[in-house]
Formats: sequence, structure tokens, C-alpha cells
Amino acid sequence: MVSIKLVTNALGADEYGLYGKISEYALFFSVAANLGIFGNTVRKMSESPRDGKLFVNALVLRMATALIFFGVGAGVAWIWIPNPVFALGMVFFMGSLFLDYITSVCDGMLQANYKMGRAVAALVLGRAANLALLLVLVKMGAPTSAPIFFLGPLLGAVVTASLSFLFVRRLIRLEWKLDRDLMKMLFLTALPFGIINIINNLYFRFLPSLFAAKTLTDAQYGSYNLSLHIASTAALLSTLLMFSSLPALKQAIEHKEKQKIRDLLHTLKKSLFVLAILMVLGGSFVAPTAIELLSGKLFILPELWFILPMLLILAAVSYFYDLVLITLFAFEKDLWLLKREGLALLVGLSLLLVSTFIPDLGLKTIFILGSAIAAEGTTTVLGLRKIKTLI
Repeated sequence: MVSIKLVTNALGADEYGLYGKISEYALFFSVAANLGIFGNTVRKMSESPRDGKLFVNALVLRMATALIFFGVGAGVAWIWIPNPVFALGMVFFMGSLFLDYITSVCDGMLQANYKMGRAVAALVLGRAANLALLLVLVKMGAPTSAPIFFLGPLLGAVVTASLSFLFVRRLIRLEWKLDRDLMKMLFLTALPFGIINIINNLYFRFLPSLFAAKTLTDAQYGSYNLSLHIASTAALLSTLLMFSSLPALKQAIEHKEKQKIRDLLHTLKKSLFVLAILMVLGGSFVAPTAIELLSGKLFILPELWFILPMLLILAAVSYFYDLVLITLFAFEKDLWLLKREGLALLVGLSLLLVSTFIPDLGLKTIFILGSAIAAEGTTTVLGLRKIKTLI
């Protein structure tokens, strides 16, 4: 959040709008390149936490898929968006996302071994490096161009990835033996989860952002993107909580300890409910102050005051979506969930298409954001009903 304040103050509303468009474009290909490999790595390593061969093959697979997808993303951008400024910012940000992939596989191994304190330390030091470089750029009076400020996340990603890999090397013995069958197994068993993740991010984030980008001015989109950053950060609470619970949940399922599963899910539901209520009420109440503190008065748009509260409601729904996602993933019900994600995507697309016929800017934006809430809610409700039949 401190980094966002530095960037928004340095760039201003219009240039930050471009910054947001670059980041959303790169993040789409990052999500596509994920292919469920992180979640599958945690799931497989929960069964074999010290397997150095599994780690190495997962790491190589993750890096290979990232290079392919980022290469496609760079090529598409070069053809469709022949803007050198956009291209340079995309290269810097994609570089940081590629390093984040290395970090994520390391985090999967650390998580399976209940050593996430090390992962947190690496992340904190990486964020500190990011912030330090941004402070230097601002102090030096760097050009007010979006690509320059992607150097901060790039340096932070270098620090975090390096430290995370070092922690893994100290924890397990790495086996540098590439196994095609093992990588094929990791890829194929991760693929349904990866497709689920892509579909979810389409209706949860990228399609609404695309429609918002076409509807709003650069300055308005800058305010929207800032609110999206705030809500996305809040949404991470449930993601971290559920992935931290995955090893214990998976082991309880493997040992058929149904009461332990019920107790764990009951605790998670209560925790997520309290967090969701606090986030929506507290976040909506302090929304204007939060935006002004993170950026400036130029980013406060009275006519679009509802954007952050609606995005916080979406984040609250995502808390229970994460509960559904990780629980069904642990039960290996990936294909069941994939079919429901297709239905949710249709729900979201329907509302987005309706928004194109609405002339009023405020109502159009409400429908764009409402499409994500409705789609996420569809999968969540259906998933919670499915979990009841499993336990």
C-alpha cells in the first residue's frame, strides 16, 4: 500500500491508469501460465514433504510454462498494442512475475513442511527492496513514466525468489533429475485446477477490468484500479488461510477422519465470516480516506463512490469461494468444480453484455462489478452444497 501511494503520487491519475492497464494485461498471462501447478505442488508435497526430485521437476515445469505464456503475451502485445512504453512496462512486470513463479514453488515446499515463516521473511525482505528502490526513484526525480516504476517489483521479486530458493535448499536435498513422466503427471493432474483458476480470474477480475477500461477514462480507470488493488489485497487473507490449511485438510481426508474435517471447516467458516464482515463494513466506512491516503484527492470520484465497497463485497464472497475451491481441490473434485465454473462464467458474461446497453456511466459500472459478484457467488453457493454431501 505504501508502494502504491508512492507510484500514484509520482505518476498522477492518467499515467497511473496506463500503469494499471499494463499490470492487468501482464497479470492475465501470469494467471494463464499458472495452470494450477502451485496448488498441485502443495497437494503432492503434502504427501511427500521432503521429496527433492518432486520439487525440482515442479520448478522446471513451472518455469517452462511461464516462459511459453509470457512469450505469447509479449507477442500479442507487440502486434495489438504497438506502444513502446506499454511494451517496456510489460517486460519489466512480466520479469517480476516470472520470478514470483519460482517463489511460489518454493513456497509450496515450505508450506508442505510447515515452514511458512521462512517464506514470509523472504517476502517481507523482497517488499522492503521494492519499497527502497521506489523511494530512490522518487527521490531522484525519475521520469513520470509507468515502466520505470515496475523496476521496484522486479527488484523485490529477485530478492524474494533468491531467499526462498536458499531456504528450500537448506531444508531438503534437491535431486536434479528431470523425469518426463513425473512432470507429465504434475501437469495433467494440475490442469483442471489451472483451467478453474483461469475461468475464475476471467469473471472475477479480467473481464470486468476489460469492460471497465473501455467504459472509463484513464483517470477514472486509475481510481478503479487503485480500488481493485485494495480489494485484491484484502482478498488474499482467505487465499493464504486456505492454502495454509490444505496440508492438514488433505491429511485428514487421506486418513478418513471425517470429524476432524468437519471441525476444521467449521473453524475456517467462522473465521472467514468474521473477517468478511469486518472487511466490508470497515473498508466501506473508510473508503474515501483510504483512497486519499494511498493516492490523493484526484483519485476520489464522487460519481463512482460505490466502486470500492462493491469490490470489497466481491472480496468477501471470494473468502467463501476460496473455502470451496481448496476443500474440493483436497477432495480431488476438480472436474465437478470445473463444470460449475463454466456456468459461473456464463452468468458473469450475461451481466457484462447487459452493461453494454446501459448508457448511464454509474449504472453501467454497477453491472460490470455486479457480474463478478454474481458469478463468484454462483460457484460458491453450489460448492458449499457439494461439500455438505462429502462430509
